[in-house]
Amino acid sequence: MVATPKDLAQVAAQNWLRQGESMHRIFERRPGFLASTVAGSAKVPHVPVNPVPKCAQSVSEDYLKPSGLVARGGHVGDEWVHDRGIRGWATAADGHQLAVQVADVLAAGNGYAWLITTTQRIAVVIPARFVEQPAAPLVTWWERPPNAVRGIRDVLLGRAFFGAPFASIDFADGSTLLLRQ
Repeated sequence: MVATPKDLAQVAAQNWLRQGESMHRIFERRPGFLASTVAGSAKVPHVPVNPVPKCAQSVSEDYLKPSGLVARGGHVGDEWVHDRGIRGWATAADGHQLAVQVADVLAAGNGYAWLITTTQRIAVVIPARFVEQPAAPLVTWWERPPNAVRGIRDVLLGRAFFGAPFASIDFADGSTLLLRQ
């Protein structure tokens, strides 16, 4: 079973990584929904705008829903980071940009998909038990070469003194995905 980053790393090393490829970073699967701002329009939770695969498992019942305040757009700036029902936020000029593509497949994964980076690619994978016709222990739902990413930074966001830890994935096309860490 792939329940932790350590589990994912082991399964990937045995069955998914290519010759000469090694893991760079596994982004935590925090409970909560993704949100997005695409072409200036906010969606809480994020609704995929591109075709996505289907996850065989529903969203866990213990997932917190986004607060009404954030869903209505009543928050100011990055106040949304204090809503535990939000796990991340994609920002893009249009729905075809990379941050939205990643948000689409992560959202379609119902909390079971992982975003990972390796020495050869950035990818969203899902354990085989969550797809109807698994071809391998890990199924790749989306991937791009590493030059699709301009940079990955750890940032503190929010209005609290210590801030909330997020990873900011800045894509080469100018879009950004923030994921709770």
